[in-house]
Amino acid sequence: MTLDNIELPLNDRELPSRVRDFIYEANTRVAAFMEARPKPLVGFFPSCFETVYRALLEISNRRLTAGNSFCEWGSGFGVTASMASMLGFDSYGIEIDPELCEVSRELASQFNLSVNFTTGSFIPKGSDRLIDRAYANCQGDMMIVPHTDHSYEDIGMDVRDFDLIFAYPWPKDARLTSALFDKFASSDALLLTYNGLESLRLQRKRA
Repeated sequence: MTLDNIELPLNDRELPSRVRDFIYEANTRVAAFMEARPKPLVGFFPSCFETVYRALLEISNRRLTAGNSFCEWGSGFGVTASMASMLGFDSYGIEIDPELCEVSRELASQFNLSVNFTTGSFIPKGSDRLIDRAYANCQGDMMIVPHTDHSYEDIGMDVRDFDLIFAYPWPKDARLTSALFDKFASSDALLLTYNGLESLRLQRKRA
C-alpha cells in the first residue's frame, strides 16, 4: 500500500441551518424508503451524516485536496455526494441500485444541488486480480459486487480524475476498497472512509 493516514480532528460547532435541514430531509427519506420496501436492503446501514459533513468541512477548510473533484463510491441515497456539493466540490456519485440513484437525484434536486449520479459499479476495469484475491481471502463473504461496467464512461471521468473519494465499506470490503483506490487513484488523491460508530479514516496516496 502507498497510503498514508492523515489526522482529521473534527469540531463540534453547530451545523449551518441549510445543512441541518438537508440532513433532516435525508434521514426522513431514508426511513420512509426503508419502511416501504418489502425486504430490507442487504448490508445497508446509513452513516452518521453529521459526522461525515464535519469531515468534509475539515478537508475543505484545510485545503487538503489537490483539486475540486469528489466521488462517492456506492453512493446509496447520495447524501455524502450532495453534502460535498454544498461545500463547493464538483461532485459525483456511483450507485449500482437504479432505484437509489433516482432517489438521490430527487433529494439533490430538492436542495438545488449539482451532483452527477450514475447507475453502475464503482469498480474500475482492470480490477479482476484484486477482486479474485479479495474474494478468496473472504471465502466470497463480501458485499461489493464483483463486476465492472461503463459507469466511469457515463460520467466522463476516471478514478484518477478524482481528488477525494468517499466510501462506506462493509468490514470485509474495507481492504479491497483501499486496494482499488491505491491502484487506480492518482498520486496525492484522498480516500475518506466511514467505518461505523462514527469512525472515519482519511488516507492520501503518495507517489
